[in-house]
Amino acid sequence: MARPILPVPGRTGVGHAGLPLSDRQCTLDVMRMQFGVDEGDAFHERLAELSTGFAAWLDEHELVGEPMSAELLMQYKWLAADGDLASWPLEQLTEFLDDWCPHVMAEHRLPLRLVPLTVVVFVEYLDEQGLLAQASPRPSAIRRLCTGFADTYDELEAGPVEPLLAEFESPPDPVRIPSPADRARSAAQAPILRDARLLAQWCGEGGRALTKTGNLRLADARELVELLGTGDDVERPGGSRLVRAGQLPTLTWVLGAAVRAGAVRRDGGRLVAVPRFAALDDTTAHEDLVLGARDEGVLTVLGDRRADDDEWSGDLIDEGLDGLLDAADAPADEIERHAVEVLQEHLEAVAGRLADSEDDDEPLPHPADDATPGFLALLRHPADGLEFDTLAELLGLVLGWSEWYRQLDVVPATTGTLVTRLERLGLVRWDGAEPVPDSGAPGEVRRAGGRVTLTPGGIACALLVLSAEGLDFPTRPDPAVATAADVVGLAGEVPPDQWRDDIDVWYAAQPDPAQAVSAFVTEALAPGRPLVVVLTATSVAAERFGSIVDDLLHEHLDGPHRAQVARRLVGRGLLDPDEVEPDLLLHASVDVLAVTIDTIAPDQWPELFAREFPPETVPVFEVLWRLDNPHLGDVLAELGANHPDQVVAKAARRARTRWESRTGGG
Repeated sequence: MARPILPVPGRTGVGHAGLPLSDRQCTLDVMRMQFGVDEGDAFHERLAELSTGFAAWLDEHELVGEPMSAELLMQYKWLAADGDLASWPLEQLTEFLDDWCPHVMAEHRLPLRLVPLTVVVFVEYLDEQGLLAQASPRPSAIRRLCTGFADTYDELEAGPVEPLLAEFESPPDPVRIPSPADRARSAAQAPILRDARLLAQWCGEGGRALTKTGNLRLADARELVELLGTGDDVERPGGSRLVRAGQLPTLTWVLGAAVRAGAVRRDGGRLVAVPRFAALDDTTAHEDLVLGARDEGVLTVLGDRRADDDEWSGDLIDEGLDGLLDAADAPADEIERHAVEVLQEHLEAVAGRLADSEDDDEPLPHPADDATPGFLALLRHPADGLEFDTLAELLGLVLGWSEWYRQLDVVPATTGTLVTRLERLGLVRWDGAEPVPDSGAPGEVRRAGGRVTLTPGGIACALLVLSAEGLDFPTRPDPAVATAADVVGLAGEVPPDQWRDDIDVWYAAQPDPAQAVSAFVTEALAPGRPLVVVLTATSVAAERFGSIVDDLLHEHLDGPHRAQVARRLVGRGLLDPDEVEPDLLLHASVDVLAVTIDTIAPDQWPELFAREFPPETVPVFEVLWRLDNPHLGDVLAELGANHPDQVVAKAARRARTRWESRTGGG
């Protein structure tokens, strides 16, 4: 039901400039209220007068409204309707609220929530000032119309403008950790590893002399630009001279990362290779280089890293993710505020922290690097990646680039710089990018467009970098090298089809299939396993591995999940129900229905209820209410309300009443 818009206090019966309301038409004649599309100057003059008067009137009467929304309403009337500011037909207001306004507000990221209320209050203002045409619908009719849009605008206000941000409102699917072989191949292809190996080889046995300040000599820097293919411009723009190696940005960060990773080191005024690094396998060497690059600040492109390792910021209003907002109490773009809050809540979740929206003093995770939100988003799309433009919009919004820098090309250009670095680090592929003119450097070009996807090494290193910030993104192992516990633990964590595929890959990789199935069943029935995992894993095991599973289940009849084991064996005719404890199968039925209620859509309940309790089971309810099961009350309530057989439903309701009498309803 739509939330009613608050009424405006009663009017005094006095019109514009103290005139009686009966003299409104005279006032309309005095103040011009209709304008053609070619009368822009006159319209904007009147708009300013009405907006100023409306704002003062809101203050005088202590009413809620937004003059900016009233201005937008008048702009619509002039640009898209008849230009008559004194008359507000309901069909025009419907077009404004249903189509025109949401598009404009979203495009310019303006607050939406108060728009329907402001329309009502603005018309009330016109009416009180004697400026509302007699032929116009009355404020009461307009109020009824706008009330129907209140909830819609609340939802528009709450929704992020970028669909990608909506993903952060739900937990991510665990990302599969690439196999050791895939990671090794990916690392071997990483340009940064090639850079480090070539740099160490270039140093030679005696090393290379450095300047007195520990930098590369200019001649050596020029040689390395060519050798490593960094793309740095050794010919300075405007004919200026290259005076130090630090003026070559890519070479500078590549060297810095190699030094921090231990591929080379400065020793006695010389740059020398480090034998230990040369002995590392490609995967380890690559990971060391990525962490070295992170420590060097390569993953942040607009200055220093915003926080040290393991640092939590309690004042995100002034920095980091809340760079969008100038102060805690300052007016802010509510859509952008929501986007920031969504990502902050996601950061809390992956850091294992419970969000507490009631405690404003609770510190929030503070990403150290510009790449952090990009990694969080790309890990949700490990196979197909993200469009570059989508990634740029995300980073611009979340990191505040869109607010800090208003120039049109800054966000995509800055994103391009970051992605280029990630590409050289071997963390992403940037496919389909095209050269475009660089507005910040006339005559130069930069890349844009295309799609950005994490490499296998990029997935592993992104998880490593996030972990260094205290962010534990959910993962699932490569099934070919996973344990039985790993595979069973994925039940309910990944989509069912993916889970079954992982089981098949895991099973195919096992040297002893019979032992593997035994381990799988044992893990599925381990103490502490949630009931939904027990039910799902045993069912899928039988589906995938065949009758051997039933033989193995007999070994678990005395285990912690004996009710479900007995239920399955009885159902398959492999166990005499008379050999089972009298209440055990009833416990199993109640537990199964409890899982059903929690996991299955309500429209599927009747069919499942009928299968579990067909009409001939009505006598069971005479004893079922005495069962000591924590789920019994909820199950009886749903059976009574949703069982398709009315006799069974009535028996369930009667059993529920008896259960309440016995337990007090708790």
